[in-house]
Amino acid sequence: MGKILKFIGNLIIIVVIVGCMPLALPRVFGLQEFNVISGSMEPDISVGSLVYVKEIAFENLTVGDVIAFKSGASVVTHRITSLDESNRLIRTKGDANSVEDFMPVAYRDLIGKVEYHVPLLGFLAAWISETIGKIVAVILLVVGVLLSNIVQKDESTNNIEETETKQRRKSTVNPKMILCLGLVIVFGSLGGFLYIYMGYQKSENLYDSLQQNYVTSTSESKSEAWQDMLDVDISALKQINPDVIGWIYVENTDISYPILYSGDDSTYLRTTIDKEPATAGSIFLEGYNYPDWSDSHDIIYGHNMRNLSMFGKLKYYKTEEDFYENHKYFQIITEDGKMRFEIFSYFDTDPASWVYTVPYDDNDDFTEYILKLKKNSYKNIETDVKSSDKVVTLSTCSTSGMRFTVHGYLVERD
Repeated sequence: MGKILKFIGNLIIIVVIVGCMPLALPRVFGLQEFNVISGSMEPDISVGSLVYVKEIAFENLTVGDVIAFKSGASVVTHRITSLDESNRLIRTKGDANSVEDFMPVAYRDLIGKVEYHVPLLGFLAAWISETIGKIVAVILLVVGVLLSNIVQKDESTNNIEETETKQRRKSTVNPKMILCLGLVIVFGSLGGFLYIYMGYQKSENLYDSLQQNYVTSTSESKSEAWQDMLDVDISALKQINPDVIGWIYVENTDISYPILYSGDDSTYLRTTIDKEPATAGSIFLEGYNYPDWSDSHDIIYGHNMRNLSMFGKLKYYKTEEDFYENHKYFQIITEDGKMRFEIFSYFDTDPASWVYTVPYDDNDDFTEYILKLKKNSYKNIETDVKSSDKVVTLSTCSTSGMRFTVHGYLVERD
């Protein structure tokens, strides 16, 4: 029994270490790994694959290369179909898609070329990145370490001869080395768990502080004017960070946050208004939009956090039957005034889909775009949205590699 327990203990530790190596070692060689959660590159790269990506100069790209690039707040892996060298633009297409991606990829949004991909390993990566995965990995390692130590005590109580013990140790993996490696991973996992928890707590404390010091709200009775629901001192917020361009508030919810703009889609993905790193990041405007809200179509990104902060509660539009009826409107508050938007469409879409197209003008293309938004909506909402209207898209992560988008049009301005 002692030998069996020792074998099981060592096996558990080795399995966890080996399982983590493909996620940690590639970074030493300058590779980034991403989990494939959509089937747009099948059959070559299947759902659940882990792709390893390395930076590459534009001049070294060739048609047919598979690349990873930023698309809004998402990362997409597609194949190059053509290159515009003069403008440093890249046209892409998913192998399983019938048409090219709607928007070309600017070189600044390129993460790199896919060097390798391993089927199914993405499922492991996704699991380990989850809080429950980290906890299970820690528990397994602790169990493995305990089994090894218990076996050593059992051996001593049975007076196993020292020469035989040494021979067994020579013929097996050194338990001290396994123990050291296991402890490194244990404390690393605990550190990662603590980092995530502290990140959540830090973001909650930060936004609670902003609400208390810069936002004045009133009781949301049906009789009160929408203009009086919320007042925000945008000028004071800009003293904290000049990238603040407004505040978003989904009426009758706690989705109430500053909106930032950096001219790209990465700066505030994991950075707060005070420019500190945090998992929740910030709510931010699409980099291709103008920060003065002059575009016909604006896109605002926010994370779908597990504690339902940021844009986490947007999912209720598709999961709760009466949520839309009680939450039809959202506001954008700027230094110049307030804008109220009525929601007319919401649905899941691909990270590189036509939805993420900006800007538009008052023309037939924008009319067609609006009709397409209404056609794809999960709920048939009777509204008269025209190309002369201003449209704002709220975008967050969804399930199975998709993105959930909520679309509203400007109905009132104060």
